[in-house]
Amino acid sequence: MSRTTRRQWLVAAGAALGALAVGPRVARAGVARAVTLEELVALSRFGVVATPVDAFSRWETIGKRKRIVTYTRLRIEEALLEADDPGAEQLVRTLGGQVGEIGQIVHGEAVFTIGERTGVFLQPLGDVLTVTALAQGHYPLRADSRGALRLAPSPRLGSLVGEESSAVRRLVGRTASEARDLVRGARGR
Repeated sequence: MSRTTRRQWLVAAGAALGALAVGPRVARAGVARAVTLEELVALSRFGVVATPVDAFSRWETIGKRKRIVTYTRLRIEEALLEADDPGAEQLVRTLGGQVGEIGQIVHGEAVFTIGERTGVFLQPLGDVLTVTALAQGHYPLRADSRGALRLAPSPRLGSLVGEESSAVRRLVGRTASEARDLVRGARGR
């Protein structure tokens, strides 16, 4: 290799390494400890298949800070978890939403879509119901290639530590009846 060629190679290699050092990197937000199916079931008062039928957002003070929260009215279709009767409808609070021109996104929080059936685990928090373990307790039902409705991961589910033993790993891809059997089996343990 000639001296000029070697020098050009070293300059190019140095530039490439420098670009790697200062170039863009993938940022991951919303890392959480995965909850097991047994933990999800134990923490939940209700586990249901429901359809969101209405929602509204407003400002509330939570922990001394003003936040946007969204209240979603769920029409309950079936129980996944043998527990108290959830009734025909429930109002569920999630963090984030939009009020006027201002919106707030809370990474890792469940996000409901009006009219989209969903499997959801709910727990009381004061006088309201919230989604147990945030997005880890929310599973939209989506049609597979054959048209069967299967539980999908929540759209804002972040990265999970310990995912291999998580409720998400065990529930995603299941039909509602398969999920019901798993959930009721986890309750008995």
